[in-house]
Amino acid sequence: MFDQDMDRTTGHLSRAEPQTSARAYVLGLPPVAAGWHPQVINAPPADDHVVVEAQVRGYGFSPAQQDEIWRRWREGQSFSLIGRALGAPMQHARRFLYQSGGVRLAPQTRSERHLSGSEREEISRGIAAGESARQLAKLLGRSPSTVSREIARNGGRDRYRAATADAAAYERGRRPKQAKLAQRPALRALVEAKLALCWSPEQIAGWLRRQFSGDAAMRISHEAIYLSLYDPRRRQAIDRSLTRRLRSGRPMRRPKVARRPTGRGIIRGMVSITARPAEVEDRKVPGHWEGDLVMGTRPSAVATLVERTSRYTAIVALPDGIKAEQVTPHLTRSLLGIPPQLRRTLT
Repeated sequence: MFDQDMDRTTGHLSRAEPQTSARAYVLGLPPVAAGWHPQVINAPPADDHVVVEAQVRGYGFSPAQQDEIWRRWREGQSFSLIGRALGAPMQHARRFLYQSGGVRLAPQTRSERHLSGSEREEISRGIAAGESARQLAKLLGRSPSTVSREIARNGGRDRYRAATADAAAYERGRRPKQAKLAQRPALRALVEAKLALCWSPEQIAGWLRRQFSGDAAMRISHEAIYLSLYDPRRRQAIDRSLTRRLRSGRPMRRPKVARRPTGRGIIRGMVSITARPAEVEDRKVPGHWEGDLVMGTRPSAVATLVERTSRYTAIVALPDGIKAEQVTPHLTRSLLGIPPQLRRTLT
């Protein structure tokens, strides 16, 4: 079932697949066995309920398991580690995270600045008792203008009803705000053009600040560009395929603070190229080598060693394979035949 819903080449969810409202999840409704939440709750939430407007699929994970997935993802754990910890297939954890671009949708709660349902009940009772907006504001600890606007936008003193007003406020609050790139086609075109040229969002934001220093409508932060690419609520704002033009090339976002545990894909004791001596760059001091691997018809392969100053090239046969433990002895034998002063570093 899951394989049919997933694009095998990109790992992205098909747009044609059905989705369900996350509001059922956040209101505590039990998931069905397949991981879908078919119930849709349209009633306005109570003051302490959370409202999430994006559509998400649970892939059989309970709300507690979903929280655990996001926690482990922020810590930098791999899909396989997350899957093993939850006793679930790695593919399910990956697909669950892919659908949101690696960005957890921030739950939208009722702000303390907004009137609560109980406050609207007080307003309704106060109106029935003939109290003025100023008197009601003093009772609630609110500004008189806040109470006046609340009454005016919900039918006036003659037609104000607390439940109706609270439901209307809920509907206004759940209406998603358009992303800036969706609102401004000219800005969107510029950003997409620069992304297509492999500019990073940081470079684009800096360039826009310089080019349009007097026009705030033509400026955008790098974080807003990233969110437009990855946040599922903003996917209509920009061509999401442009994630391939980012330097990471990832179709989903990974937290900056995340640290991958040592394991596959990590070289133990690796020395970064940034630690290479500065004299290597100007090619004036001989003895600095660069290696590369040339693959032929499997399983044939050779390594090339190029001395940066003289461009002298040595070719080393690799009859045993291309893994580190198989290549190292052959490279060592080749370099030991060179005078010590001519073998300083190998990159």
